[in-house]
Amino acid sequence: MSASGHDRRLLLKVSQLFYRDGLSQTEIADRLRLSRFQIARLLRAALEDGYVTVKILEPERWHSGLERQLEQRFGLNAAIVVDGEDTSDAETRLRAADAAGRYLDDVLADGDVLGISLGRTVQAVVDQLPDRIDKRVEVVQLIGGSSRVATELNSMILTADLARRFRCAPHLLFAPAAVAAGSVRRALLEDSEIKETFSLFGQLTIALLGIGSLAYGETSRLLYGGLIDDESRTGLLAQGAVGDVLSYVYDQGGAILNNAAGDRMIAISPDQLLAVPHRIAVATGKVKATAIAGALAGGLVNVLVTDSQAAGAICSA
Repeated sequence: MSASGHDRRLLLKVSQLFYRDGLSQTEIADRLRLSRFQIARLLRAALEDGYVTVKILEPERWHSGLERQLEQRFGLNAAIVVDGEDTSDAETRLRAADAAGRYLDDVLADGDVLGISLGRTVQAVVDQLPDRIDKRVEVVQLIGGSSRVATELNSMILTADLARRFRCAPHLLFAPAAVAAGSVRRALLEDSEIKETFSLFGQLTIALLGIGSLAYGETSRLLYGGLIDDESRTGLLAQGAVGDVLSYVYDQGGAILNNAAGDRMIAISPDQLLAVPHRIAVATGKVKATAIAGALAGGLVNVLVTDSQAAGAICSA
C-alpha cells in the first residue's frame, strides 16, 4: 500500500493511537468512525511501509533459538525454554513450573476440560498457580494413585488441589495406578464413579503431564511409585525403553512398549491421550533429555516446557 498525503496522516494517527496511546483497534475505530477492518489494514500498512518498526529486546538468557529448534524439529505447538544455567535442580524445576503455570493460565478458557498427571514437576506447577482462577474448567485425574509416593505427589491430591483453585469438584479415580490383574481392572471400571471419570477422557481439551526417565530411576514414577521393580526396569531398558508418560513406557522413537503393567493400568489410554488437543509436558534436567526427546518424537506431547540444559542436549543430539 503506497499511501497518499491524506492516507499517511491517517496511517500515522492510527499508529500513534495504537502503539503509543495503547488504544485497542475497536476503540480507534469508534473514535475515528472507521471499521475495524480499515484500522487493521492501516496498521499493517504502517509496518509494511516502514512507518512503524518492531524491535524485540531479548534478555541475555532468553532461549528463543532453542525454542524454535524444538518447535520446528518436532512440530510442536509451542516450546518454552527457561534458563537452566548455573542453577540448582530445584530452582530450575520452579522456573519451569512458573512458566508452565503462566502458559496454562493463558490458554485455559471457560468450558475447558483439564486433565492432570502426577509427579514432582506437575506438583510444582500446581503450587505455582494462583489460589483462585476465575475460569469455568473441569479438572480430571488421568491416572490412579499410589500409596508409595509422598502424599503431596499423589495424583488424587494433586487433582483435588488443582480443582480447588477453579472452585470446582474434581473428577477422581478412586483406584491405584495399576492393579494385580486385568480382571481386577475390568471390575473396577464397572464402578460408577470411576466410569464417570473415564467418560471424561474423550472430552479433554488440555492435559498437564510429567515425563519420567527410565535411565535414572529416581525420576521415574514407575519405580518410586512401586509399579515396577529394579529387575523389571532392567528388562525394559533392554527393550530400548527411555521414559514414561502416565506410566506408559516408550522407546527413543516414542513408540509405546508392551509391558506387564499395560493391561492393568487405571489411566487414560495412549490413544485417548493423543486425541487431546493440548498435551503440555513439563520436564527439566539434562538427565531427562533422552526421555523428553522420545516423548516428543512419538507425539505424546505437543507443548513442552523445559530448561536450557535439557533443550540444548536434545537439539544437539
